[in-house]
Formats: sequence, structure tokens, C-alpha cells
Amino acid sequence: MDTEPLNAFPSFQLRPTGTGAHDVVAPDGRTVGEVLVLSNGGHRARVGSDTGPQRHSAQRAGDDAVMFHIAAHGLPDQPPAPYSDATEARGAIRLIPRQRQELIDTSARVFFFYALRQPHVAAILSGLAMVDRESDAVTSRTGCQHIARLIPLAQEPAQALLEESTGDARGWLALPLARLLTFCLQARVRLEATATQPPTDLCGRYTARDGADRAMDTLHRIWRDLQSAHSAAHELAAIDAAMTALPGDRYARSALNCRSSAAQLNAVRTAAEETAARVTWSGQTKQGVLVRELSFLAAETSARLEATALVLEDAWRLGNVRAINDDLAHARLGMPTETGEQSVRVGSTELGPVRRTADGYWTGPGIAEPFHSPEGAAAALVRDHIARAAAQCPGTP
Repeated sequence: MDTEPLNAFPSFQLRPTGTGAHDVVAPDGRTVGEVLVLSNGGHRARVGSDTGPQRHSAQRAGDDAVMFHIAAHGLPDQPPAPYSDATEARGAIRLIPRQRQELIDTSARVFFFYALRQPHVAAILSGLAMVDRESDAVTSRTGCQHIARLIPLAQEPAQALLEESTGDARGWLALPLARLLTFCLQARVRLEATATQPPTDLCGRYTARDGADRAMDTLHRIWRDLQSAHSAAHELAAIDAAMTALPGDRYARSALNCRSSAAQLNAVRTAAEETAARVTWSGQTKQGVLVRELSFLAAETSARLEATALVLEDAWRLGNVRAINDDLAHARLGMPTETGEQSVRVGSTELGPVRRTADGYWTGPGIAEPFHSPEGAAAALVRDHIARAAAQCPGTP
């Protein structure tokens, strides 16, 4: 029989059974649940002893069945896809704390006035607050790893509460917890994949000022968490001094700001590394993890600010940063090669590559005076290509 992929979970299929009901089929071909047809024409998911609410469509009920399955058995054994950009990652992360109100409502039905004091519920809500606080950290690779580390603070007590619930309590809690667990599991593996295979807006220069601001905000939150987790304040003196010396704002307003902030971030990284080497922390303790994240994020942000400074130094030749961004929006830049070259393509036309010169500047075909940054050189190639195309086709806007 013909199968129909689920819109929300495309790797899972609905397969008609011939009686109006559907089997829910996993990517490996196993039947993991079913969608029942009710006498009033509605649909309901059933997976083992768990049943979902009445839905108007088999698709919606199929989604419920998949979430029941994922909560019990985990995600399918497939390579996770990295997020395409920070906006997509942020949207996925924010689905997790949005489950808070439904969890409170259903917990109140089960635990009555004691719902918020039930240990698992309290732990879940605390974890959701942490994830919500860090949702803007997705603008950096270290930030993605940071959020992936925090997600289990909500995921693990949710799993424990689901496994311990029976009878009517499970009937109320099963689907809200399954939905929360599904969002947690999906986000965690995709964040880890994004940190390993970052999209372009998590690499290189900052394309907008608030990118650096968000990275620095994340750095300060990690620092405050480290201070709260470590009772021997004197052992953090070097880190505290380096963090206190960071500018309060204007991290990326000019090339000078970028380089000043980058230099101070290098001091933070050095202080974190020296503290980690001097203090006897296990790498897996909370303090050890936070110091490592502080060091990695400081180094990552410093490198991106240095790259941003180079673009800002090119802006006067090309108009401004917005003009450079507009030019590059027409192009696709490849990853830098081992020989220091970077392809520049508009549609099917290769314009580059741009390449690093012996004295550290960037040039490309037809560029007489090299640029400070690969983005500046690429933008010049794109602008020249668009001008030549417009000259050949005067009617083209």
C-alpha cells in the first residue's frame, strides 16, 4: 500500500491498514505505532499503552505517535543535520521552554497543589529556564555546544518523570513529556552537529554588530555561572580581572574597537587556560566545563572580531559594511583551501578565487590594489561582475 510521509517527521511514514486506520512506520521499516479512526471521524495515536488526544487529521495523530516513540526509544539512527543558520537554531531552541505552561497545567492535574514542588517537575522547570536564558547563544559554535550541554537539565528529569508515571498520571503527562523530550533530543544532536559543521553566519566576520554583542553576553553569563559554581574566589582572580577589563559595549563599532576587544578576549582565554592548568579540576566537573567553555568562546569571538576588523578597514573602498553585505548576498563563497584560496561564484559563474598575498592582503582576478579581507576582495569581484552584466544588458536593473 502507498505510504505518506509525516510533515513534521518526514522520515516516518503513515501506511494505511485497509480499515481506515494507519500504521506509523519508522525509517528502518518497523511499525512503531498506529493511528486509530474514531467513530466521529477523528484520529488518535496509540503506541504501546500510551494514547494521544483526538485529532482532526491522521497527520496530527501520526505526529503524536512519533513523539511517543522517540520519548521511549530515542531518535532514529540517522546523521543529524546541522542548522542552516542561527535563526533556525534559535527557533528550534525556543520550542523547548515554550512547553513550560503545558507542563505546569498537566502537572497540576496530577499533583494538585504540590505540582511545582514535585522534584522532577521543579527540576524540569529549572532546566527550561536555563535553556530559555541561553537561546541567543546560538550565534557561536561554542554557544551551540553550551546549550547542548544545558538541555539535559530539562531532558533528564522529564525522562525520569515519564518512566515513573503510571495509570491516570501517565495518561495526563505522557504526551506533554513526549513532546518536550522530542524537542530536547532533536535540538541537542542538531546543535552538536552545527558546532561541528557551522553555517556561514557562525564563521568568520560578524555581519551585524549584535552578533558580537550576543557572543559577549554569552561569555559573561558563563563567567557568572563559574563564579556561582566555585567557592574559592581567589582561584578565579585572573579570570575575574580579565573579564572585568573587557569593554562594556562597542565591541565591533570600528576596526579599533574590534581589535581592542579581541586583545582583551585573548587575555581572558589565557587566564582561563592558566587557571584550568593550576586548579585541580576534573575536566568533567561543572567548573572545569565552564572554564573550558569560557576559553573556547573567548578564542572564537576574538578570531571573529579580528576578521570583522579587516572588513571594516575595507568598507571605505566599497561604501560601507551594508554595501559589502549586499554585494556578497549575490554570491556563494567557498570554504578556504589549504593554499589560502576561496572560491567566489555568482550563479554558475566562477569569479575567483580570491587568494591571500605574501604580505597578508587579499586579491583576485582583475584586482589592482589588494584588500584587507577576503570578503572585501570577493565583494569587489561581485560588484565588477554585476556592472559588466548590466553594461551588456542595459535593460537589466
